[in-house]
Order: sequence, then structure tokens, then C-alpha cells
Amino acid sequence: MAAKAPFALIHGWLGRAADWRPFLNSLGGSTSPLLIELPGHGLAEDWDESRDYADQAAELALDEMPSDPVPLIGHGFGAVVALKMAVERPYRVSSLVLVEPVFFAAAEGRWAHDKLMRDLAPFEKRISAGESATAVKEFHALWGHEDWSDLSSEDRAYMMERIRLVPPGWPLINEDRSDLLDPGRLEELDIPVTFVDGGDTHPVIAEIISTIGDRIADAEWVTVPGAGHNLPISHPDKLVEAIEGRLFPVPPRYDA
Repeated sequence: MAAKAPFALIHGWLGRAADWRPFLNSLGGSTSPLLIELPGHGLAEDWDESRDYADQAAELALDEMPSDPVPLIGHGFGAVVALKMAVERPYRVSSLVLVEPVFFAAAEGRWAHDKLMRDLAPFEKRISAGESATAVKEFHALWGHEDWSDLSSEDRAYMMERIRLVPPGWPLINEDRSDLLDPGRLEELDIPVTFVDGGDTHPVIAEIISTIGDRIADAEWVTVPGAGHNLPISHPDKLVEAIEGRLFPVPPRYDA
């Protein structure tokens, strides 16, 4: 893929910018990524508890991006923040790749959403009780791509310190606090939007993509067989194949 710089990437919950390294290595070519970190993650500033978490995340991302529109890739919660940015600031985004978007509100009323609520119940019970050590294990069991015991002590400690940042994101993904699902908003997107999910991920992701994608004119959906939620790390080559020609679309050619 012949990438044109720059383009921006936003990681998912409990992650960091370095999570994109396998994907960037597979992408190769002349790339100049803008690695954006969510509040309280990596080297980013901490969450300002007086503010909406998603609003602060979008603001941090926009501050890192140039004024001209650029391609934007988001994973997990970062994908929903990316969608929020594209809807609210369409002049800042030239194309969009949403990898495993956890926009649960989009699937409300579907059987997969009901299953998700049941699956999340143990995590919510632990986090409400202040049992961070157990809560992070429950969260990782649902969304991680490897066993908890296989993680390094550094990675386990990193996620445990940041598990507190998951509930502040619920208003965006569970309640659609930004009103992204309101009539007409998704339909106004006039950029290429590519959805990518893993064949072995939670079934709610497919319901989310189906609901959102049906409302976007230039939408494409690619499933990576055998991959779970963290496919940018576990299947970077397949992710590159999935977005070939979509992240950096070729401008139309007009013959004289």
C-alpha cells in the first residue's frame, strides 16, 4: 500500500499508541502516522473528571491532527471516538476505518446486545464494588486476545491502573450521549468508511456494524476470519489487506 502521510490512529481502552506497531510494520511503505492516545493512557494527559471523557478524547485527537482532513483509524472505544469526530467535524477526516467499534447503543434491542449486557455484568459488579484487580480480569476475558496469565506483569499493572477509565466512556457507547444515531447524522457522512471486525469476536460487533453501515452511503465491511477483538495486534497483515485502497482512496480520474 502506498500510504500518503499523514494519517491518525486511536487505540482502544486499556491500550496505548504502541499497540499499533504490528499494524504499522505490516503497512510499511512511506507512512507518517499520528499516534493518538486516549486520556489517561500512554503519555496522554489524564482524564479531567469535570469533563465528559469522550469529549476530552476527541479534543486531544483533534489537537494532534492537522487542520486539513486526514485518514483516521480507530479501534474499539477509539473507533467510536473516531466516528464521533467524523460526524461532528467532517472537515477534519478524509476517510474512516472503524475496527471493532464498541458502539453498543447502536445494537440496543438486538439479541446480541442482550447477550452483551449479561456478559458485562460480572465486570460491572466488580468495578462498582471497587474490586479493580478482579474487574480488569473480567474485562480482559471478554475483549483480550490472549490469556491474562500470558501477559507480562508490566502489561497487567498498566491495565489495572486504567480500568477506572472504562465507566466514564459508557455515556458515549451505551447512551449515545453525542447523539450520533440521531436521524440524518450518519447519512451525512460523505467519506469512505470501512468497518473491520474479527470472525471470532463478540456477536454484538456485527450488529453494531450492520446498523451503522446501513446508514452510510460509502461503507464497506470486512471480516477477518479467526480474529478476535484485538485484531490490529493479532492479525495486522489481514487488517492491512482489509483496508487496501480504502484508507487512502485513489481520487477519481477525469479524462479530457
